[in-house]
Amino acid sequence: MEKEIFNNLANKYDSWFETPLGRKIYISEKNCIENLIKKSSHEYAIDLGIGTGLFTKILKDKGYKIVGIDISDEMLKIAKERRFDVIKYDLNKKLPFDNESFNFAFSMTSIEFLKKPEELIEEVYRILSKNGEFLLITLNSLSLWAFVRRLKGIFIKDYVFNKGKFYSPKNLLRFFNYKWKIEKIGTCTFIPPWNPLFPYFWERVFGKIFTFSGAISYILVKKP
Repeated sequence: MEKEIFNNLANKYDSWFETPLGRKIYISEKNCIENLIKKSSHEYAIDLGIGTGLFTKILKDKGYKIVGIDISDEMLKIAKERRFDVIKYDLNKKLPFDNESFNFAFSMTSIEFLKKPEELIEEVYRILSKNGEFLLITLNSLSLWAFVRRLKGIFIKDYVFNKGKFYSPKNLLRFFNYKWKIEKIGTCTFIPPWNPLFPYFWERVFGKIFTFSGAISYILVKKP
């Protein structure tokens, strides 16, 4: 992963979600993720690309014991301040855990920056216990956000999203072979990349008509 990029973004990441638009996006994405994760009785979860731990708090609130992995020292500092157990590690490598070590795996906006995401997904299968679940969330290639990011990338040198690849739900599905059971797949957060006066209109109308166009893509799978 691009270590320097994320070190530079560490302090900006959480602060963006405190802006007027960022707060709306955070609430929408948080609600989406909460609806996809079941409650746990102190089971073990791994966050692959924990970043600052902003969204990892959802796992904690659901009752999981969490280990977070990230390559960025600056991101991990913030995650530690949130009292998460973290490991500095490159997700391009084989994961440093025994087989069937975790009951749940979570990864949000991380595989976009991996060289071979399919290798990480194979590793997730290995470290998940039987009936363990994996929630993978990425930036959606079919969203208005993706269009704006590509446009910015033309004019902004060293733009962070020029380093990554976006994925639609259909793209994500290709990573999961017959070994996995697909439980849920789709997109969410239909608020546009400006600060709309009526975000609920976008969520309800676009969420029903343009179901493919949410800001983030997700797929929830199970290891049978």
